[in-house]
Amino acid sequence: MNEAFQKLEPEKQQRIWDAVLREFAAKGYRDASTNRIVEDAGIGKGMLFYYFKNKAELFRSALVYCLDYIEEEYVRRLDFSEPDFIVRFSKAVEAKMAAYLRNPLPFTFLASFHINREAVEIAPDLYSRLQEMGNKGMQALFADVDVSLFRDDVAPEHILNIIRWVMDGWSQDIIAHLEREALLDYDWESTTKKLYELFAVLRKVLYKEVQNGDSKGQ
Repeated sequence: MNEAFQKLEPEKQQRIWDAVLREFAAKGYRDASTNRIVEDAGIGKGMLFYYFKNKAELFRSALVYCLDYIEEEYVRRLDFSEPDFIVRFSKAVEAKMAAYLRNPLPFTFLASFHINREAVEIAPDLYSRLQEMGNKGMQALFADVDVSLFRDDVAPEHILNIIRWVMDGWSQDIIAHLEREALLDYDWESTTKKLYELFAVLRKVLYKEVQNGDSKGQ
């Protein structure tokens, strides 16, 4: 990406990014068409390749844009001070959904990147950045949890492992759906609602007693 693109009006930059992310998320790297991108963005193809030297640079630049967005609008806003794990996780989900609703395309594009192994080969360093971001987030999520809230007849480490395994299974189920569905049509809000229902079940089964919470398991 050259300086000319960065000097464009924010609205025009956003229009181009939206077109780029929609195309790559829907078609993947190999089948994405720069012709469709420029048509969607309302710019000439020559200008696209003036801003970005080639398709590979365009893809990498889109990845950096999305990773920066996720880090700024989601990761840095996370609060892990809440000692109740389920409340903490619920707040993290709410923060993610808020960032998603502000701009869903970075999340959709990164989901496509995560499941498209061919695309990963184009930008292994950025894939590593994505993985590291996720790993650090999970470590912080499970750190300093108030285990006194858990039921007494099961070791706290076992309860945390159960929660971790359930969350891993939930994540893998989402990935399986994303691999066979159109990413841009995926119902993230419905998925979030189901997660809150799962939180309520986990609280009922693993905590000492169910507090007067809501469907979010809080």
